[in-house]
Amino acid sequence: MSAVDAQWAAELMEKRRRDYARYSPVFWRPAEGVVDLHAQFLRGRITAETTVALRTEHGFIIGERRGSKGFVDDFALEPPGEWDSDGAALLLAAAERLAAAHAVATLVVVTAQADLAKSGMLARLSLTVAEQWWVRELQPLGPAAAPGRFSGPGFSGTLGPAPGVYDPGGPVFQNDRAGEHTDVDAIERAAAARGAVLAVLPAAPDPALAPELSRRGWHVASDWYLGIPESPMR
Repeated sequence: MSAVDAQWAAELMEKRRRDYARYSPVFWRPAEGVVDLHAQFLRGRITAETTVALRTEHGFIIGERRGSKGFVDDFALEPPGEWDSDGAALLLAAAERLAAAHAVATLVVVTAQADLAKSGMLARLSLTVAEQWWVRELQPLGPAAAPGRFSGPGFSGTLGPAPGVYDPGGPVFQNDRAGEHTDVDAIERAAAARGAVLAVLPAAPDPALAPELSRRGWHVASDWYLGIPESPMR
């Protein structure tokens, strides 16, 4: 993949955002008119020394070293039916190159939970869900507070804007990773009081936690897969 592919990749990512907005309309809501700016951002990532950027006729992947692992977020295909062919080939090739160039074997790959074709491919390549981002749409109870960290009984996290390619309609509160004593009630009240339109709760997959969060109106927007990709043909 080269810098000249950045505009095409940004257009693929724009389509992905619009597709994902059907799954979680606030969390994934795309900002308008950002394709050219996103292309400029992707151009820098494609040429960065810490990344591996690959493409096929149907899609692309950008993987980067983050600490001891490789991280994949920008990974899109059109049409979606190509995940088990082009998608798997891109992920396996990116993993091989990240291991060779940056000495990282384990990958983290982010996807919408409802993107079943993509998540199915990840599972077939031996990756498993290590983290889930639960989200809850909120009705703001006050003006938007200044971005920054805040905490209360049973929670701590950060209030701030969404990434520039998304527009949830206001600030987002992202809790630190959920633990045994996380107070969901307190998160909702405190975030709404500071003008947040969305609360995000990263958590390890937990069958005991899921029913209570679902009952309260939370849902999983994204799954974070972890592992060393392996071809099912091996």
